[in-house]
Amino acid sequence: MISIAAIQQWLILHPGWVIAAIGGVSFMESFALLGIAVPGVAILAAAGFAAGATDIPLFGCLAAAWTGAVAGDGASYLLGRVFHADIKGAWPFRTHPQWIADAERYFLRYGAWSVAIGRFVGPIRPVIPLVAGILSMPAQRFFLINLLSALVWAPLYLAPGYWLGTAVGEHFAPPGLLIGGALATLAIGAFILWRHRHRFRPTTPPDSP
Repeated sequence: MISIAAIQQWLILHPGWVIAAIGGVSFMESFALLGIAVPGVAILAAAGFAAGATDIPLFGCLAAAWTGAVAGDGASYLLGRVFHADIKGAWPFRTHPQWIADAERYFLRYGAWSVAIGRFVGPIRPVIPLVAGILSMPAQRFFLINLLSALVWAPLYLAPGYWLGTAVGEHFAPPGLLIGGALATLAIGAFILWRHRHRFRPTTPPDSP
């Protein structure tokens, strides 16, 4: 399996692919059928670091991340609206039904806010838009929240790595320091993910007597 450090080094050597990588990873991280399996937060941190180290404009990186996130959540929502509960029989949900069950409890607890809050909450993050579609959340409300919440998500997950990459790149750091800086960025991203996951963890109702 390709390591995150290897992906980062490849992007530093091939900066023309950085914007496309940010957009693609943001989509996969947000799409219900891929977001659970793809370590999107870690790859985004590495891609942001590579962008900063190679002087790629931050605005273009944020635009790519925003576009990918909006498209991924939108595709998940449309899957839920079209297939409804039948999607539970598709991979990977047929072998992990608890993922949709947890997201449904979360959605029923927080309502429309779950689309915004859920974008930052660990394992259920890519499943919330799918559940919003399954439960027939109005499309206009979903896409408005989707568009606005992605404006916060994109800089939160991309900018720290970008700024660190810029700072390190300005000092002409050797590859070892580049990797060290990327690991520090991943630690920041992991802390943000952990904090949101534990703060907004859905409560499982007690078993009936």
